[in-house]
Amino acid sequence: MDLRQWLASPSRSTSTKTKGFASVITTNCAECGKPYQTWPRTLRRVKSPTCSRQCNGKARGRQWGTHGHKGAAARKTFTPMFGAKNPAWKGGVTHKRGKGNYLGPRYVRCPPKLLAMARRDGYVMEHRLVMALRIGRTLLRTECVNHINRNPRDNRPENLELYPTNGDHKRGEVGRFVDGVANQLYPEDSVLL
Repeated sequence: MDLRQWLASPSRSTSTKTKGFASVITTNCAECGKPYQTWPRTLRRVKSPTCSRQCNGKARGRQWGTHGHKGAAARKTFTPMFGAKNPAWKGGVTHKRGKGNYLGPRYVRCPPKLLAMARRDGYVMEHRLVMALRIGRTLLRTECVNHINRNPRDNRPENLELYPTNGDHKRGEVGRFVDGVANQLYPEDSVLL
């Protein structure tokens, strides 16, 4: 006697049958109405049980037909939330994640005339932007801006020094004189402020 004959035998109940230690329940398909056997745990987690993938697909297709238009309608009326329109907008300022006690520099949206200094996403380090506006030109990639008080978030123009290279910057930090470098800019040098 195979399993189907054993399950269909008259000595067994038609609603609940045992298969080993678990019980099998006979129920009707929600789509086609045909009786089929399933596990009780399936009936606990599925609202409308179906007998096959085909019946499940028909039920899901009907459900998609009633709710599928909502996605297209939402896309038509959706207004993009870029920049200041986004509720998570923080004024175009982002911070580079520091390590340990180090505070990373602030990144701000770069103005169009200085976009050559920006990263691909249009952001530039704020201290470089302040220095570029101060001297009236874009900074070269090799030029280095130093914070006099060592605080990378203090981007006041009087707190910034411009060095032609990072090597000159390191020499200036240890107290050596760097020939030909105007280390501090004063308000009378201001061009774009």
